[in-house]
Amino acid sequence: MSAPDISQDEIDAVLEVLQSPNLSMGPKIEAFEAEIARIAGTQFAVGVNSGTAGLHLAVILAGLGTGDLVVTTPFSFVASSNCLMYEGAIPVFVDVEDQTGNIQPGLVEQAVKTFQTGGEDAARLLPPALQSKKRIIKPVKAILPVDVFFQPADFDPLTEIAHSHEIYVIEDACEAIGSAYKSRPAATRQNPTRPPP
Repeated sequence: MSAPDISQDEIDAVLEVLQSPNLSMGPKIEAFEAEIARIAGTQFAVGVNSGTAGLHLAVILAGLGTGDLVVTTPFSFVASSNCLMYEGAIPVFVDVEDQTGNIQPGLVEQAVKTFQTGGEDAARLLPPALQSKKRIIKPVKAILPVDVFFQPADFDPLTEIAHSHEIYVIEDACEAIGSAYKSRPAATRQNPTRPPP
């Protein structure tokens, strides 16, 4: 979707690390973490090898596992679904907004309510291979919105849905570092979070 924009500055920075004794840990990763924390307006940031690894850690932290349903978007890099499937969770896709490409909160709420009710309507929302009528339909355990093209998803309604149904929200902000949602830096909500019962 876009060509790399690599200047001599980036090449020199990589060479500096390659010529040092610290290829994976050291002053560069510490400086990177500090700068990301500053940009995001948080106290801490932890560098991992990829956005996928960060999302996978969030899925583990949320305790998501085999058969757990997570409402997410199909308009994303495959990592936002893979991080769920690594733990046996099941991505449930709902459509995106025409203008932003971000997940539609109204469809998220509809999916969450449909899975609470169960039955054939809920089974139809599952991936085709899992639509067996004998399958036990469980409630949704999390929402995983993806911030698309530097624009955070509409988090006020998503957070309200999560709180009213006592489910987690895990924000994939890999494409939104440095952006803001209603003056709050992307990915600075406490993710994953489950509201108090």
